[in-house]
Amino acid sequence: MESVLTMTQLNDFLFCPRSLYYSGIYRNGSAPEFYHQTPQITGSLAHEAIDEGRYSDRRQVLCGIMVFCEKYGLLGRIDVFDVASGILTERKYSVSAVYDGFRLQLYAQYFALTEMGFSVKKMRLHSRKDNKNYTVDLPVSRDIDFFEETLRRIREWSAEDPFENPNPQKCAKCIYAPLCEYA
Repeated sequence: MESVLTMTQLNDFLFCPRSLYYSGIYRNGSAPEFYHQTPQITGSLAHEAIDEGRYSDRRQVLCGIMVFCEKYGLLGRIDVFDVASGILTERKYSVSAVYDGFRLQLYAQYFALTEMGFSVKKMRLHSRKDNKNYTVDLPVSRDIDFFEETLRRIREWSAEDPFENPNPQKCAKCIYAPLCEYA
Protein backbone atom coordinates (compact mmCIF):
# COMPACT_ATOMS: atom_id res chain seq x y z
CA MET A 1 0.00 0.00 0.00
CA GLU A 2 1.09 3.56 -0.60
CA SER A 3 2.13 5.74 2.29
CA VAL A 4 -0.60 6.57 4.79
CA LEU A 5 -1.68 10.19 4.76
CA THR A 6 -3.59 12.08 7.38
CA MET A 7 -6.94 13.52 6.40
CA THR A 8 -5.83 17.02 7.40
CA GLN A 9 -3.02 16.84 4.83
CA LEU A 10 -5.66 17.17 2.10
CA ASN A 11 -6.67 20.60 3.37
CA ASP A 12 -3.07 21.61 4.10
CA PHE A 13 -1.88 20.58 0.63
CA LEU A 14 -4.57 22.57 -1.14
CA PHE A 15 -3.79 25.60 1.03
CA CYS A 16 -0.12 25.28 0.06
CA PRO A 17 1.88 22.16 -0.84
CA ARG A 18 4.92 23.49 0.99
CA SER A 19 2.97 23.46 4.26
CA LEU A 20 3.29 19.64 4.24
CA TYR A 21 7.05 19.99 4.36
CA TYR A 22 7.10 22.65 7.07
CA SER A 23 4.47 20.95 9.22
CA GLY A 24 6.62 17.81 9.12
CA ILE A 25 9.58 19.79 10.45
CA TYR A 26 7.55 21.24 13.31
CA ARG A 27 5.79 18.00 14.22
CA ASN A 28 9.13 16.32 14.74
CA GLY A 29 10.09 17.94 18.00
CA SER A 30 8.51 21.37 18.32
CA ALA A 31 5.72 22.21 20.70
CA PRO A 32 2.68 23.77 18.95
CA GLU A 33 2.98 26.99 20.94
CA PHE A 34 6.17 27.76 19.00
CA TYR A 35 4.49 27.82 15.59
CA HIS A 36 0.72 28.03 16.07
CA GLN A 37 -0.72 31.46 15.51
CA THR A 38 -4.15 32.85 16.36
CA PRO A 39 -6.03 30.96 13.58
CA GLN A 40 -4.63 27.60 14.69
CA ILE A 41 -5.24 28.32 18.38
CA THR A 42 -8.85 29.37 17.78
CA GLY A 43 -9.27 26.38 15.46
CA SER A 44 -8.20 24.10 18.31
CA LEU A 45 -10.97 25.60 20.41
CA ALA A 46 -13.55 24.34 17.91
CA HIS A 47 -12.38 20.79 18.64
CA GLU A 48 -11.82 21.14 22.38
CA ALA A 49 -15.16 19.67 23.52
CA ILE A 50 -14.78 16.80 21.05
CA ASP A 51 -11.18 16.03 21.98
CA GLU A 52 -12.04 16.06 25.69
CA GLY A 53 -15.16 13.89 25.21
CA ARG A 54 -17.58 16.61 26.39
CA TYR A 55 -19.46 17.23 23.13
CA SER A 56 -22.14 14.55 23.49
CA ASP A 57 -22.87 11.59 25.69
CA ARG A 58 -25.48 10.12 23.33
CA ARG A 59 -24.53 6.61 22.27
CA GLN A 60 -25.63 7.29 18.69
CA VAL A 61 -23.15 10.18 18.34
CA LEU A 62 -19.55 9.31 17.56
CA CYS A 63 -17.17 12.11 18.54
CA GLY A 64 -13.46 12.41 17.98
CA ILE A 65 -12.93 8.81 16.93
CA MET A 66 -10.00 7.77 14.80
CA VAL A 67 -10.92 6.29 11.44
CA PHE A 68 -8.91 4.67 8.68
CA CYS A 69 -9.77 4.34 5.01
CA GLU A 70 -7.91 1.36 3.62
CA LYS A 71 -8.82 2.06 -0.02
CA TYR A 72 -7.16 5.49 0.02
CA GLY A 73 -4.60 4.97 2.80
CA LEU A 74 -6.00 7.78 4.95
CA LEU A 75 -6.02 8.15 8.71
CA GLY A 76 -7.84 10.81 10.67
CA ARG A 77 -10.25 11.79 13.34
CA ILE A 78 -13.88 12.59 12.70
CA ASP A 79 -15.42 15.39 14.70
CA VAL A 80 -19.08 14.35 14.95
CA PHE A 81 -21.05 11.60 13.27
CA ASP A 82 -24.67 11.09 14.27
CA VAL A 83 -25.26 7.42 13.46
CA ALA A 84 -29.06 7.71 13.72
CA SER A 85 -29.42 10.63 11.29
CA GLY A 86 -26.36 9.83 9.17
CA ILE A 87 -25.04 13.41 9.52
CA LEU A 88 -21.26 13.86 9.45
CA THR A 89 -20.07 17.22 10.82
CA GLU A 90 -16.61 18.75 10.58
CA ARG A 91 -16.24 21.58 13.08
CA LYS A 92 -14.14 24.65 12.32
CA TYR A 93 -13.73 27.77 14.35
CA SER A 94 -14.82 30.02 11.50
CA VAL A 95 -16.11 29.13 8.05
CA SER A 96 -16.34 31.94 5.53
CA ALA A 97 -16.46 29.69 2.46
CA VAL A 98 -16.57 25.99 1.65
CA TYR A 99 -13.02 25.56 0.40
CA ASP A 100 -11.91 22.50 -1.57
CA GLY A 101 -9.65 21.45 1.31
CA PHE A 102 -12.61 21.39 3.71
CA ARG A 103 -14.62 19.33 1.23
CA LEU A 104 -11.83 16.83 0.71
CA GLN A 105 -11.42 16.38 4.46
CA LEU A 106 -15.10 15.52 4.70
CA TYR A 107 -14.84 13.19 1.70
CA ALA A 108 -11.97 11.35 3.43
CA GLN A 109 -14.09 10.94 6.56
CA TYR A 110 -17.06 9.87 4.44
CA PHE A 111 -15.03 7.18 2.65
CA ALA A 112 -13.62 5.87 5.95
CA LEU A 113 -17.03 5.71 7.63
CA THR A 114 -18.61 4.09 4.58
CA GLU A 115 -15.83 1.53 4.44
CA MET A 116 -16.53 0.79 8.12
CA GLY A 117 -20.18 0.06 7.28
CA PHE A 118 -21.80 3.33 8.36
CA SER A 119 -24.38 5.12 6.23
CA VAL A 120 -23.44 8.78 5.76
CA LYS A 121 -26.49 10.61 4.41
CA LYS A 122 -25.46 14.22 4.83
CA MET A 123 -22.23 16.16 5.41
CA ARG A 124 -21.70 19.63 6.74
CA LEU A 125 -19.19 22.10 8.08
CA HIS A 126 -20.03 23.79 11.35
CA SER A 127 -18.71 27.28 12.03
CA ARG A 128 -18.37 27.64 15.79
CA LYS A 129 -17.82 31.39 15.62
CA ASP A 130 -21.29 32.16 14.23
CA ASN A 131 -22.99 28.80 14.86
CA LYS A 132 -23.75 28.25 11.16
CA ASN A 133 -23.79 25.02 9.21
CA TYR A 134 -22.72 24.69 5.59
CA THR A 135 -23.94 21.66 3.66
CA VAL A 136 -21.36 19.78 1.62
CA ASP A 137 -22.83 17.47 -1.01
CA LEU A 138 -21.92 13.80 -0.91
CA PRO A 139 -19.20 13.06 -3.47
CA VAL A 140 -20.17 12.22 -7.03
CA SER A 141 -17.95 11.00 -9.86
CA ARG A 142 -16.21 14.33 -10.62
CA ASP A 143 -15.62 14.93 -6.88
CA ILE A 144 -14.10 11.47 -6.49
CA ASP A 145 -11.84 12.12 -9.48
CA PHE A 146 -10.65 15.41 -7.90
CA PHE A 147 -10.17 13.65 -4.54
CA GLU A 148 -8.10 10.86 -6.09
CA GLU A 149 -6.08 13.30 -8.20
CA THR A 150 -5.28 15.34 -5.09
CA LEU A 151 -4.11 12.21 -3.26
CA ARG A 152 -1.90 11.33 -6.22
CA ARG A 153 -0.43 14.84 -6.27
CA ILE A 154 0.28 14.74 -2.52
CA ARG A 155 2.01 11.38 -2.74
CA GLU A 156 4.13 12.52 -5.70
CA TRP A 157 4.97 15.96 -4.29
CA SER A 158 8.48 16.78 -3.17
CA ALA A 159 9.86 19.82 -1.36
CA GLU A 160 12.32 20.01 -4.26
CA ASP A 161 9.49 20.66 -6.73
CA PRO A 162 9.33 24.20 -8.10
CA PHE A 163 6.90 26.40 -6.21
CA GLU A 164 4.43 27.48 -8.85
CA ASN A 165 2.29 30.56 -8.38
CA PRO A 166 2.76 31.45 -4.72
CA ASN A 167 -0.32 33.30 -3.48
CA PRO A 168 0.69 36.41 -1.50
CA GLN A 169 -2.67 36.47 0.31
CA LYS A 170 -2.22 32.89 1.50
CA CYS A 171 1.45 33.45 2.28
CA ALA A 172 0.53 36.41 4.52
CA LYS A 173 -1.70 34.09 6.60
CA CYS A 174 0.65 31.12 6.65
CA ILE A 175 2.13 30.08 10.00
CA TYR A 176 5.21 28.81 8.16
CA ALA A 177 5.98 32.15 6.46
CA PRO A 178 9.02 32.80 8.68
CA LEU A 179 10.62 29.63 7.32
CA CYS A 180 9.51 29.84 3.72
CA GLU A 181 11.72 31.46 1.11
CA TYR A 182 8.64 32.25 -1.00
CA ALA A 183 6.59 34.11 1.63
